Amino acid sequence: GLTESPSATYDCDAAASRQCPQYFLYYMHGLGHGIGLDVHDPGAAPSRNATTRLVEGSAFTIEPGIYVRENLVGILPNTPRNRALGETIRAAVKRYANIGVRIEDDYIVTAAGVDWISRAPREISEVEAEMRKPYAGPLPRNRSMVELYRATTPRESR
Repeated sequence: GLTESPSATYDCDAAASRQCPQYFLYYMHGLGHGIGLDVHDPGAAPSRNATTRLVEGSAFTIEPGIYVRENLVGILPNTPRNRALGETIRAAVKRYANIGVRIEDDYIVTAAGVDWISRAPREISEVEAEMRKPYAGPLPRNRSMVELYRATTPRESR
């Protein structure tokens, strides 16, 4: 497999002074971010090291993913433990090299709770059917939606 176990770690530096979860090798960003006028609006979603109170009108993503870099074994800090880990994961890294998948779900906080606003395919057959369709490029920006969002102020800021 790509990791030894869900709680397994690796040496983050050559001095082996710090341990990092092995999943960091394949998941190098946070779990989500705020969305709005900017792609990554600050303060609208929790980070790894902080808690954020989401208020009505907040929009945010939750986006788990996995990214298998072809050079992963070679970029591990050179420690005895990491060399052993490299040997353990080498075959799986070779098999899945340069594959990356991220599921980005978008949400808006409402007075009634949280609304899931992205409806992308989930099942393998649905995703593969989407991928077979011709790519038409990004959709044009809907100015009325931009103006609607600009007019919305999170309740806590009012």
